[in-house]
Amino acid sequence: MEKFIETTGDTRDAAIQAALDQLGMDRDDVSVEVLDNGKKGFLGIGATPARVRVTYQVPDEPVKKAEPVHTPVEKPSKPRHADKPAAAKEEKPAAKPQKLSITDEDDTPRLVKAAPADFVPEKLEIERPPRRERPRRERSGRRDRRPREERPITPSVPKERELIPVSEECMKKAEQLATDFVTGLLEKMGVEGTVATLPQVECDQLRLEISGPDMGPIIGRRGDTLDAIQYLGSLVLNNALDEHVRLSVNTENYREKRAESLERLARKMAMKVVKSHRSMTLEPMNPYERRIIHAALQDFNGVTTYSTGTEPGRRVVIAPDNSYRSRS
Repeated sequence: MEKFIETTGDTRDAAIQAALDQLGMDRDDVSVEVLDNGKKGFLGIGATPARVRVTYQVPDEPVKKAEPVHTPVEKPSKPRHADKPAAAKEEKPAAKPQKLSITDEDDTPRLVKAAPADFVPEKLEIERPPRRERPRRERSGRRDRRPREERPITPSVPKERELIPVSEECMKKAEQLATDFVTGLLEKMGVEGTVATLPQVECDQLRLEISGPDMGPIIGRRGDTLDAIQYLGSLVLNNALDEHVRLSVNTENYREKRAESLERLARKMAMKVVKSHRSMTLEPMNPYERRIIHAALQDFNGVTTYSTGTEPGRRVVIAPDNSYRSRS
């Protein structure tokens, strides 16, 4: 008679040895089937033990014969009062037919003889109101589907900022504060560079230019570090000054290059939307870059743009303009 057990171990040999120790047998007395070789994993992560099935022979057990079971036979007992004859059942007299009293429409009672036993009442026909005949629809091969209600998409249009002029005295103070802050930040970062002020283009904007031998760490991945420096400098200015001054930090003409690449990306994605008639969502961008996308596609026929999500994961969606398709 064959029996088997399953054991596990760090390795296949360890699992086999565990089964032999448990059975108290030698390797030649059993047959082994490897169920899982196991995995060592990486630094103990994802490791699985080895698992084997060991089959061994056991002498057959003798089959015991079932002993017959003797059940005692009960003798029938004599019924009480066996000598007395069983009393005949008393038959109940049939119920006499009763007379029914029916009242006429004029409330005059009258007597009617009871119906015979084999009387079967006829089915009463109840008058039902006629059904309304609805006009049948002509069935066609395909069901007419209702057109989907297209939700209106409100396009995002870059708003024109209201320019509030800043006094010369406040602008000079802002220039000194921003230059000192950015210079000290470069020293803390261990980046060699100088900060210069660019000519003023708008009446409420201060423009700074950082120059140096290696400006890669200042720009960061897709301008993240440069945007962070500009944001921190804006906080310093707005907390120290009474008037609102917008700060723009640039290096190696990165802002202009980034704007050109975003405009090319916007036009390329807009062409795909026009061909496929499906919306496309761009990667998360800051408000300055999203404004560039909206402005680039503002006059692009066949598409509309809007923003979705929350900061800092807010994205621009380029969707097909259904109103333009209906006009064309």
